[in-house]
Amino acid sequence: MDETFSSIDLVTQCLLDTERTSKFEDVINQIVKPGHVVLDSGTGSGILAMFAAKAGAETVYAVEYDPFVAKLAKQNVANNGLEKAVNVILGDVRSAHFEEGVYFDVVIMEMLTTGMIDEYQVWTTNNLFNKGYVNEKTIFIPSIQETFISLGETDFYNRGINMRMVKHLWKFLPKCDIAFLADQQLLNSIKLNRINELVFEDTKTFVINNPGILNSIYLSSKTWLKDEVYLEDTLALNAPVVIPLEKDIDVKAGDQIKVEISYKFGNGYRNFNVNVLKI
Repeated sequence: MDETFSSIDLVTQCLLDTERTSKFEDVINQIVKPGHVVLDSGTGSGILAMFAAKAGAETVYAVEYDPFVAKLAKQNVANNGLEKAVNVILGDVRSAHFEEGVYFDVVIMEMLTTGMIDEYQVWTTNNLFNKGYVNEKTIFIPSIQETFISLGETDFYNRGINMRMVKHLWKFLPKCDIAFLADQQLLNSIKLNRINELVFEDTKTFVINNPGILNSIYLSSKTWLKDEVYLEDTLALNAPVVIPLEKDIDVKAGDQIKVEISYKFGNGYRNFNVNVLKI
């Protein structure tokens, strides 16, 4: 079985993230209209699908990959008397087939992690477009994810032990000691209402502002639900990530640093490649 982040623990974390959930609710209420056919991909608890049903959607396809989570979502829908509008489906939208003639007016898909390194949103939207279930008129919630990159000197020690590994800096966790050495830059801006390449590659050049030991890069994301409505890092979304470099680099103010990055969306940090050079 493929790896999945659709565990009940993360589903509950998303549900209890008031900032995330309330902004999704507001945008769904603004966009979903009576008669709309809606897809909620990676439905989790089912709450976003139920928001769509309450907003007037005629039919909501709530698709979930994890059998246990799908069972709970179905129970939640039944407990709220929304079975006629919300159809919970066990499946994988990366490869899913819907009945002939299905077209989605709105797609709700919060299958996101910082940079979409760990999640399959790009794979899923590509499948929907390739099979004709959506087109340029379909409204996607969210619509864009932006990811930013910074250079840092990170303290990787934990209780005196050097733990040089990827760190997700969730808001509810203790702060990580990191000193930023250069201004952040936009790494990528992925529009989620179109087909995207699965592999991302780019090179960025930074000028060091603060001297130190360059030993990590820092990624953060901003998710746009619609024009002028976005979420940065919340309790369950867009946790900033610190990624250690293989070698430390002594840097001083004015040094130029070239950073080459490549990765395949959804394939995790084992396939995230970063090469950093002083130029």
